[in-house]
Parts: sequence; structure tokens; C-alpha cells
Amino acid sequence: RQKDSVERYLVFGIPFAHFVRTDIDFRFYMPVRKRSRVVYRLAGGIGRPLVNLGVLPYEQSFFSGGPNSVRAWRARTLGPGSYDPRDNNARFDKIGDILLEGNFEYRFHIIKAFYGAMFVDAGNIWRLYPDKTKPGGEFLVDRFLDQIALGGGLGLRWDLSFFVLRLDVAVPLKDPKFPVGQRWTFDKRPWEFSVLNFGIGYPF
Repeated sequence: RQKDSVERYLVFGIPFAHFVRTDIDFRFYMPVRKRSRVVYRLAGGIGRPLVNLGVLPYEQSFFSGGPNSVRAWRARTLGPGSYDPRDNNARFDKIGDILLEGNFEYRFHIIKAFYGAMFVDAGNIWRLYPDKTKPGGEFLVDRFLDQIALGGGLGLRWDLSFFVLRLDVAVPLKDPKFPVGQRWTFDKRPWEFSVLNFGIGYPF
């Protein structure tokens, strides 16, 4: 089999990605009243490179944050683990090998085609192995629970039958980038870090 100078296998002279990846997404919808419901979501995934690459391909990596994830963080800005991006001036997306997320949302009717929502989101991503460029980003059994981020907020939905316009505002309640014991944000004016998400369709 053909290899290059760094021992990567080649196909037609091009190194290929070799990895395994699996994920699961479970959702439960429970009617409360005629036009209201409670929705739960649990999601998780893990991926591992096998040969040729030391990391998962970028497009196959996991990320957290954004309008369909932990909404108190913008897409690809949460994690990995307790990594603190304030210590690094470089700007790049946060990606990981492991994903854990949970969401709770109460959806209720307001008037005519308008609906509201109250929600709490939790989750994070992690690396399988230590990464010197992202200290604190690896998954450790005795630490990962305290590294799960929490956010909450309110949303407005305009149901036009053929699609739904959605506006959510969320604030971080627990931020894993802060030191242990200082991750709850109630004393940090979390509303100043609120995130506005616009989307089409329900988040999950």
C-alpha cells in the first residue's frame, strides 16, 4: 500500500480520512393542553480517528452552541470542556470528539399564530485526548459533569403553517470556562452576555 513521507496511506496519491463516528438524538413531545406541549431532547455522540489523521475531519467533528443546540452560546463557540478562549487571541471554531446535550422546552400558545417558549439547554463538547492548544478540553470521567454548560431563555414563534419563524433570547447560567467553584453566572450579570438566535422551524 502506498504511503507518504509521514506514513499516511494514500489512495490515488491522496491521503484519506479513516475514522469511526456514531451519534444519537432522542426527542420526546408531551402535550400539556390543547395548544401547548413540553419537549425534551437528549443527544450525544463520539468519534475517533483510526489512521492517517490524529483528529476527526473538521466536517465530522462535533460542535455545540447555536440556535438548535445550547442557545446561550453562538454556534461553535462552546467548549471543549473547560477550555477558556480568553487566554488565546486566536479565533477559531471549537470542535470536539465527544458531544453531550440536553434540552427542555415548554411551548405555549399566546394569540392567533403566535407561540411562546421557555427553555433550558445543557451541554458541551470534549476532546478524546489532551490538546495543548486547548487546555482543559479533554474528557475526564471525574470532571465532565462540572464542565456541562447551562443556559436558559425565552422564545417567540410565528407559525405560518408552511413554516415557523423563531426568535430566541438566551443567557448563560453556568459557564465551564470559569474556574471550578466560579462557574455559575448569577453574580456575573449574565444578561450582558445574552445571545439572540433567529431560525426557521423549531429547534428540535
